[in-house]
Amino acid sequence: MAGLSKQQGLSLYGVAFLLFLVIFFGLLFVKLSGHYYDHMTLDKMISTSLSDFSAGRFDESQFKDRLQKNMQINNIRLDLKKDLKINKRSQPIVIELNYEKRVHLMGNVDAVLSFSETYEL
Repeated sequence: MAGLSKQQGLSLYGVAFLLFLVIFFGLLFVKLSGHYYDHMTLDKMISTSLSDFSAGRFDESQFKDRLQKNMQINNIRLDLKKDLKINKRSQPIVIELNYEKRVHLMGNVDAVLSFSETYEL
C-alpha cells in the first residue's frame, strides 16, 4: 500500500483542463491568423506599389486603383475611402493605413484586431 501514496501524474480533471486550453488556443490561432496574414499581404502590396512611384509623379487615383485590384485578387475586404488616408500636402507624402477587424470567437466573445501602418514616399 505504500506504493499507492507515491503515484504521480495528471488526474482526469487535469487532462480535461489541458485539452480545453489546447483547443481554445488552437481556435484563437485559426480564427486570427487569417487577418494577420491579410494585413501582411496588404502591407507588402502598398510597399510594392509605392516603390513604383516617385514623390514628384505620385497619382492618388492610380495608386488606389492598383491597390483595389490587388485586394480583389487576394480577396481582402477593406474600405479604402475610410481606412486609407493620403496626405499629399506634407513633404514627403504620408500614407496612413488604420483599420480594425472584429472576429467572432464563440458565444458572445469577440476579438478586435487593430492595425496601423504609416508609409512615406
